[in-house]
Amino acid sequence: MGRPLKIAKAQAILTITDTTAATGYVTVSQSLTNLGVIAGMPFVTASSTGGLTGGTTYFILQVIDPNNFTVSATQLSANPNYTAVTLSDTTSTTVSASVGVVDSGFNNPDGVSNTYGVVGGNTAIYGNQVLCRVAIGVNGTGTIYAEDTSNVIGGLGTDFANTLSAGSVIASVDSQTGNLTTLGFADTVTGYVTIELSDATATGNFLTSVGNAQTLVANLPVTLDANLGGLTTGTTYFVKDIVNAAAFTVSIIPGGSNVALSNESATANATQDQVLLLANSLANASNTNFVYADNEAGFIVRQKGKQKYLVTGATSGLTAQCFTANLANANLTVNTMSIIATYANTDTVNVQSLSDIDSELFSATSGPIATGNIVLANATPVYVTFNGAVAANTANGLVYDLVQINAS
Repeated sequence: MGRPLKIAKAQAILTITDTTAATGYVTVSQSLTNLGVIAGMPFVTASSTGGLTGGTTYFILQVIDPNNFTVSATQLSANPNYTAVTLSDTTSTTVSASVGVVDSGFNNPDGVSNTYGVVGGNTAIYGNQVLCRVAIGVNGTGTIYAEDTSNVIGGLGTDFANTLSAGSVIASVDSQTGNLTTLGFADTVTGYVTIELSDATATGNFLTSVGNAQTLVANLPVTLDANLGGLTTGTTYFVKDIVNAAAFTVSIIPGGSNVALSNESATANATQDQVLLLANSLANASNTNFVYADNEAGFIVRQKGKQKYLVTGATSGLTAQCFTANLANANLTVNTMSIIATYANTDTVNVQSLSDIDSELFSATSGPIATGNIVLANATPVYVTFNGAVAANTANGLVYDLVQINAS
């Protein structure tokens, strides 16, 4: 349905930091040499600065050095005397300039109110590009343990506090197939919980804690930083029974029998890495690899299929393939994305498949995610625009509603 989504591209996106009236130099923070910026290339600034008007196309007159250039008001063929644009002095600015922008318009007349169509691409490029939310999966370090009767995930060799954040979605990885199973969304990233131990007791096989043993969670891994009562540092144990704030037992496997301890008084620290989910884990996991993702603003780099797009996270800078999903932004699972369309009556709905003009939205009976390049079922056909939404048959004989897509 429709033409493929056009993707806006640019030779470079520069940050103007200074302009100098005396020399006519525009100073940028990036290296023009490394980015391949040369004389004659057009550029447009996102806002006005130093005598340059935002939204106006100028041309690189001369590249003075890797961080400085002069400006022509016209193409160089129309400026044989190399007359530079007169600038004013500015310092310490951060104005974006897009160089050599292509495919930023539509395949129908641009610049009028009824122009239809949308464009993907880096949202830092001057102009409107589709704005989406993406949840790009990142391979976690270490392995995790989870039970569907608990909202706490434990880690072994993990470092939750420095990898996860509130809202992160966590999924276990099947060691045979590589398939992902969503466990839930992080509510509180507790990180390392460490309590001091003072004694091991053979009777009852209790470890006596100086700290509060009830901050530990049963059936999750725990490690010691010193030998105590027959337990050895470097060995993985699992919290078994937490008798009270001062005593608990450990097992070799989750839910196993108590490890037999010998009487010993010594100092050791027991550590457990924890993350609390918003609800009980959606599945069990035992010593499995995991993937996590944070939903963030993103942009489309390339269309890969009906519902599959190569996207980049604007905050993380990660790039990966994601599938469109009929999910709220906060509920995006690993490697899914959302694009919001707004009807003329202000109702919003997630985009199922986006193209240049013709697109399809998730209908009320659509499932949350369709996988692969399949023929879409239960999709609502629409036309798309960055302009205002219009109901079907109210403008230019439109067959389908014209919906507005979130744009940068």
